[in-house]
Amino acid sequence: MPTKTHGVANANATNRMTSSQLNELVINWHITEACNYNCTYCFAKWGKPNELHRSLSSIEQLLDKLANYFIHGNPEIKRMLGYQDVRLNFAGGEPIMLGSAFSTALVMAKQKGFQTSIITNGSYLLRRRFELPVNALDMIGISFDSQHSSVRRELGRIDRKGNSLNEDELQLALQLLSHTQKGLKTKINTVVNALNWEEDFTHLISSIAVDKWKVLQVMPTDKHELLISDDQFRRFVEKHSGKGLPISPESNNTMTESYLMIDPNGRFYQNNNGMSGYSYSERIIDVGVEAALSQVNLNCNRFKSRYHVKNMSNISDEVLI
Repeated sequence: MPTKTHGVANANATNRMTSSQLNELVINWHITEACNYNCTYCFAKWGKPNELHRSLSSIEQLLDKLANYFIHGNPEIKRMLGYQDVRLNFAGGEPIMLGSAFSTALVMAKQKGFQTSIITNGSYLLRRRFELPVNALDMIGISFDSQHSSVRRELGRIDRKGNSLNEDELQLALQLLSHTQKGLKTKINTVVNALNWEEDFTHLISSIAVDKWKVLQVMPTDKHELLISDDQFRRFVEKHSGKGLPISPESNNTMTESYLMIDPNGRFYQNNNGMSGYSYSERIIDVGVEAALSQVNLNCNRFKSRYHVKNMSNISDEVLI
């Protein structure tokens, strides 16, 4: 049975929040657990669920329900956040491993009015292993945690053949995408942990000129040796601040209850404060968006705070999750 929580948090705070509206609401659909990497800190583990993408009709049902509620409807969350557009962000696992199923879901989402994005490890963007449909993607985020191959290997950011995306391949992947995806926004995600928190990314991030560099404090998992203190994370952020980098930091506290997430089985899920594991809703295609959303907690104030960084003028507040 799904864990019953109190849905969209701070429902009585509507008047306080409407003075600072969002341009975009982002829904993160972790479409698959499958991945060609084995990152030691990965939280995207659901015990090999019955993944929704295996059924084309289920994909369409989910997208229709999300579009009718978040885009065409006037739900409470829209009144609270004041967003104008809705972006569906495909995550995993590694979404591109799904091949045609991912392409179909991506194109279908565009047709139903979503802005689209993906978080990928980038490995399938090279060596002609996968070609995205033309102009189907509005934003891409590539995960990149270290400029040192030994660190990437220790973190598990490597496939079974020993391949690991390096700096040159990262730049090449972004360059190739610019030819097929008009107006594409770009982002790098870096998980700051015990193996890379002293690393200097200044030259790399400057040279590839991405729209956003999101740095995330590693979340607690079974690999406790990778955890860092809040002070270590702060020092990493300070090292890269004031240099014109589009840095956007997210601590553990910032990330808790501040993402709108769907698991591979088509359920809303949330990493609730003070609890281990996740809370889940029933399947969205079975009960509808409103009922499912009421079964997990989303802290709208914290959600919004991730886009409005104060007292750090070098940090971009552009809405790119």
